[in-house]
Amino acid sequence: MVLAVLGTALYLGGLSNPAGHLKDFPVAIVNQDRGADVPSDGGGTEQQNYGQRIEDEFATEAGQDERLDLRQLTWDEAREQLERGELFAVVVIPESFSEDTVSMVKGSLTQESAAQPEITLYTDPQAGSLGTRVATEVVQPGLDEASSGMGESLVKSAESAQQQAYDQVLSELESQQDQQSEQLQRSAARGGPAVQQFAQQVQQAQADTPQQVADQLAPKVSSVSTDLLRDPLNVVTQPYQELEEGTALGMGAFYYAIILLVIGLSGSIAVNVLMDARAGMAPLEMGPSFRDLPRVSLPRWLTFLIKWGLFTVAAAPTSALMLWVASGVGMPVPHGVALFFAGWLSLSAVSAVVLALITLGGSAGMLLSMIYLVFMGLPSAGAVVPLQAVPDFFRVIAPLEPLHHIYMMVRSILYFDAHADAGLQSGVIGVSLILVIAVLVALAGGWVYDRKFGRRGSRGPGKHAAHRVQSPATDAAAVVTGGQPAVKSGENPNAVLS
Repeated sequence: MVLAVLGTALYLGGLSNPAGHLKDFPVAIVNQDRGADVPSDGGGTEQQNYGQRIEDEFATEAGQDERLDLRQLTWDEAREQLERGELFAVVVIPESFSEDTVSMVKGSLTQESAAQPEITLYTDPQAGSLGTRVATEVVQPGLDEASSGMGESLVKSAESAQQQAYDQVLSELESQQDQQSEQLQRSAARGGPAVQQFAQQVQQAQADTPQQVADQLAPKVSSVSTDLLRDPLNVVTQPYQELEEGTALGMGAFYYAIILLVIGLSGSIAVNVLMDARAGMAPLEMGPSFRDLPRVSLPRWLTFLIKWGLFTVAAAPTSALMLWVASGVGMPVPHGVALFFAGWLSLSAVSAVVLALITLGGSAGMLLSMIYLVFMGLPSAGAVVPLQAVPDFFRVIAPLEPLHHIYMMVRSILYFDAHADAGLQSGVIGVSLILVIAVLVALAGGWVYDRKFGRRGSRGPGKHAAHRVQSPATDAAAVVTGGQPAVKSGENPNAVLS
């Protein structure tokens, strides 16, 4: 019941609501726009850089929203961070962005070809498939808002351009009308009063003609063009690098790390059970076979070293076999040697943790290992859900969890060319520190236990002396300590109850 409560609370509590726990999510914006001339209200043009306006709006919004860690970078800087798995998305504004934007305004009034301004959203699925989805959901509303804000400016520019076109047509028509009026006046001057009066009537009748003709001839922005101008951005989403076949949609590194964790956990428990049976601390049971071997009382610290040493020796061929099988089923393995050593180190570290917890907690150490390595490790691994989208508790404990460092090592080797800054260096250091701490705690704790409580399987300090009693129903002897009988078998005559 306790495991059920803890497992549900930790696992679902850590992974069920990424959007609600988003904080400092790393994305970048790259502005390559070179600007363009835009019609102004005064009839001229002015230099505008719409890409810079979008970048500034993003930066302002990110400064007020703790969910985003927006980085304003050059394209080369953004590529370097993408290739190290440090970014989940990059918004790239092209060089022709402002020119395409202006062409939309001109194209709405003329028959000239126009290009819709386009922004590319590069995602990095190798950094985590769910991280890519979260990045898109976080960035897209900002792009929509930027498109709406820019659209209002474009509609005003289109209205200004439309008014300029109307004024120009009207000016030409009025100029032509003035010329015609002068010619008519000169012709009427050579006629009589009746001709002059007729000329005045003609001029009065044509007084409003230029405005009427200008309304018909001047270009206008259609309702369809207005709607397009109000939401001008075309956002194209594409991965920065396509995933290879066999990568499980970018989750292959996490699956491999999970296998290492499970083998380290279950294998260490198996070694512990078998070694305790061989030492007579528990019956050795294999199928129908049941044997109770003579007890060998060893110091706890030595018992830990024997168990962990056996597992570490077996972990080397285990890591090699895992690598061979993974490659055989189609998983790309670009750096096999590095993955082999990473697997060996990971298995050894997980085993050290499990056996240390068993050394200090006894049988309860198995449950503690499940809670620490699995229930706390999965949400803080940063693989299923990025660390920037989990509760603060899991961000804090992530450096203390083996699975997080194992995943970072494996991901760097499989997807980021074993680059040290992509998680390989930090992963190796983190796993090594956890291994060393686990070994030291187990040795120190085992030594203290032995000094204070005696060795496993022996009578500790202050225990009552055991005395033999004979069972009337069997030839087996019993040892009574504190009033509790412990049955001895023929194969374990030295068994005592400590």
